[in-house]
Amino acid sequence: MRAQPFTMEHWGLSLPDVDATPETARGPLDEQEQRLLSEAHRAVDNARTARWMLGFSLEVVRRRRLYRGDGTRTWEQYLTLEHDGLSTSEADRLQKSWRLAQTVQKELGRPLPDSHLRKLQPYAERTNDQEAARAYTELYWAHQAGGVRLVANQVQQRVKNAVAAAKGVSDPAERSQAISAAWTTAPEAVMPAQRGEAEREQGDTSGRRLDPVDAALQLLNTARQVVEDAAEDKAARRARSSEEAQRQQETVRRIGRILSKVKIEADANIVDGEVIVDAELVEG
Repeated sequence: MRAQPFTMEHWGLSLPDVDATPETARGPLDEQEQRLLSEAHRAVDNARTARWMLGFSLEVVRRRRLYRGDGTRTWEQYLTLEHDGLSTSEADRLQKSWRLAQTVQKELGRPLPDSHLRKLQPYAERTNDQEAARAYTELYWAHQAGGVRLVANQVQQRVKNAVAAAKGVSDPAERSQAISAAWTTAPEAVMPAQRGEAEREQGDTSGRRLDPVDAALQLLNTARQVVEDAAEDKAARRARSSEEAQRQQETVRRIGRILSKVKIEADANIVDGEVIVDAELVEG
């Protein structure tokens, strides 16, 4: 008998007859409410699982040439017609990453977010899917134990540090060992900066007003990560002209120069912004 699909008919969740109000639903969740919340979260896990299953199905269709239809249809035409114009580069990424996503799900017991999968991929490419799944699972549960939400930036930084430790190592076995050692000997997952970031994401519960400069800096850091990710896009790099790259690099440097002149005041004390230059923003 085939496993039941994730459908409304096989989902233990239903809408209430009357919306709950602050008067009828307050305090900690009771056992039934907790069960309903867990059921609601099944939709999130199902969507993430469906993502890597799409990659698996695309690989089956491509390798068996099922996309040819009447014998004349190309792979690109198949993606356009059957997958709403899915790009070949995104289809390739899904096919390359589904095995890692599946392995992590088996190791962790739940699927990981697509943003985490993207950041973990370089680790798997230099070791193997099983080792990457083990490393991610350790990192995930360390954050859970410390009450810190694991975000994609933290996964990316851990991967960069671990991969850098094996730079210049040509032997695959030795390279994998070096990367694994760097991952396991990295600082503990719970760090004050990370905890502060999680608190900002969840809202300040202390009653103290969040400093707008901190909020702006958090947005700036997020923007920096977005720019870094975009700069690493191989497809975009191939299509980009040298003139476009030069213009974009100059824009990054100009933003860095502008930010270096920002002055932040605290009562009568002023931090001299002229000497605060983020090398990551201004160096090409």
